[in-house]
Amino acid sequence: MKVPKPILFAVSCVVGFFVLALSADAQAVRTAGVNKVVIDAGHGGNDPGTHYGQFKEKDINLAVALRLGRLIEANYPDVSVIYTRTTDVRVNLADRADKANKAAADLFISIHVNGAKSSQASGTETFVMGVSKAQQNLELAMKENDVIVYEEDYKTRYQGYTPGSTESFIIFSLMQYSYQGQSLNLASIVQKHYTQNLPMGNRGVKQAGFLVLWYATMPSILTELGFISNPQDRKILTTKNGQEKLARSLFNAFSEYKVKSEGKGKLIVLPEESVEEDASEPSTASAAISEEARSEAPICYRVQVMSSPKKVPRNSSRFGTYRGQVKEIVIAGNYKYFVGEVASYREALSLQSEVRKQIRDAFVVAFEGERTISVQEARQRE
Repeated sequence: MKVPKPILFAVSCVVGFFVLALSADAQAVRTAGVNKVVIDAGHGGNDPGTHYGQFKEKDINLAVALRLGRLIEANYPDVSVIYTRTTDVRVNLADRADKANKAAADLFISIHVNGAKSSQASGTETFVMGVSKAQQNLELAMKENDVIVYEEDYKTRYQGYTPGSTESFIIFSLMQYSYQGQSLNLASIVQKHYTQNLPMGNRGVKQAGFLVLWYATMPSILTELGFISNPQDRKILTTKNGQEKLARSLFNAFSEYKVKSEGKGKLIVLPEESVEEDASEPSTASAAISEEARSEAPICYRVQVMSSPKKVPRNSSRFGTYRGQVKEIVIAGNYKYFVGEVASYREALSLQSEVRKQIRDAFVVAFEGERTISVQEARQRE
């Protein structure tokens, strides 16, 4: 989605006005201690976020969020940690920030994972609320914001924000300058600790109009942990050791920000620690799903590429370029193999078209949780 140059030029002109108009409010930004932090694991439920094979952004976000929260609680018992979700459920964007606002939190940290069509894109990056003229920043924020279409009342709840509309996106991007300085400070510290602790590229600190940040009335960041579409990043994102390093980097950044903001206290820098990959806690945090989450049974679509009465190795050459990426599910005594997982039928048809370039008889199958249902029923419940 290309943004017209005249609109981008107008943005740079209007930003100056808004910054001046909000300068008085900026003086009122909270300068008290960092005593309450809200950790937001992006996506969830029937909104998987970006994905690669069986790996889903929503699971990685949750695993790192829970690890970060435990580290803060263990090292700062006086700090209250609040999560926007602790299980695999979808939480509306407005509700995520609203939870932080009602709690009068001092920080809001939203955790996400990136994805790209090219496997070459890699590295971490952290965003604050604002307007950027960079085309890729605009497109990423608009993509993240478009998840509001999962919400029935989004047209009234988000006060006229229109998914896919550059004009409404820009208006919403100008709303949180009161906390921009503090947010930029935290974002810079986060990127510094990523660079020190992880063998990943540093894509830097950026500005973009994320709705989840716009609603938060406190210093806020949205951090992208890496690209699941990149092989090197994926090894970090999908393993317990990698997730532990990411969580520790975020904790070290939190500690540094807290000490600098309060002008007191001792900086805590956690050393690297290995985690056994076969430990009881799964790296995707899927075991944290509650009975409430199970009862919601999200709808999704996968593309079936093979059915066999006998087990077939997932890395078999019979899967072509999808070897190692397929998901195995036993249905009625047969081993069935699927590629991908998407939340809408439109995405499923697009995925099917792509898969059929390799496997001609591939077809779409609908699921409610891990139970197959008819595609017609799934479409009616989207």
